[in-house]
Amino acid sequence: MRLFLKEIRDLKETEVEIRYKEKDTEVENLVSAVNSVSDRLPAVTEGGDNVLLIVSKILYFDAVDRYVFAYSADDVYKVRKTLYDLEEEYASRSFVRISKASIVNINAVRKISPEEGRRLRLLLTNGETVIVSRGYVSGFKTAIGMKGDA
Repeated sequence: MRLFLKEIRDLKETEVEIRYKEKDTEVENLVSAVNSVSDRLPAVTEGGDNVLLIVSKILYFDAVDRYVFAYSADDVYKVRKTLYDLEEEYASRSFVRISKASIVNINAVRKISPEEGRRLRLLLTNGETVIVSRGYVSGFKTAIGMKGDA
């Protein structure tokens, strides 16, 4: 694959053109990656302000006391969707379920370490750690391209 970038100052918005000989998995992944950059998710700040989050900047989602929160590198936001809805909507955008209450952006994972009880500890780009429950290890490994058991 070759990549060409061209700056055109009089464009009203960024355009992306993908040329391919055959629409294979690589092309589909590329389209998904480009689409995920512009995805926005409505959320609420701690102060009660409504904002639109850039989905690719979310590190993980976590459900606490019947509320779902989105964690970015700097802030926490309340989201008005269920984890199930988020998992379904963003599965093709590098998000994977890691426990009953959490979904992680695999692009935010810096390090993976084994943990007791066949679990995994994930170090995220902001220094936080999250745990992959043993029931979700297989799905997580499949999502990141690892095979086999912990």
